[in-house]
Amino acid sequence: MVAARHPRRAVTGATALFDEAARTAADHRAAADAHAAAGRWTEAVQERMRAVVRSLEERTLLDPRPGRTADEAAAEAATRLPQHAGDLRAAARAFDDVTYGGRTGDPDTYGRLRTLDLALERATPLLTGPTA
Repeated sequence: MVAARHPRRAVTGATALFDEAARTAADHRAAADAHAAAGRWTEAVQERMRAVVRSLEERTLLDPRPGRTADEAAAEAATRLPQHAGDLRAAARAFDDVTYGGRTGDPDTYGRLRTLDLALERATPLLTGPTA
């Protein structure tokens, strides 16, 4: 029996998280919720991840940077929000899986991203960086 392999996106040649005109976190949340209500889970996951990153930019926890990937955003955000590092990595992976890996979004994945988004809105960032 051969183990099932999950498609993974190569680190090189990564595509930017945002590919359209700048929108607010609220805009991305509204789009995510509309996709979820219509059962378009892949698009809902994508838009919710974009909301997470845009919200972190709006809070100045991430510098706005064109061309940033979901993986880069998660790694950068984890330095300011280390208590959410694992969830940020999982969110980036979910985004990559539905955007580049041929997977279909689902209600559970969307729910995890929505929960993370809400938790990050209330999270207090580490402003000095992690200690060694």
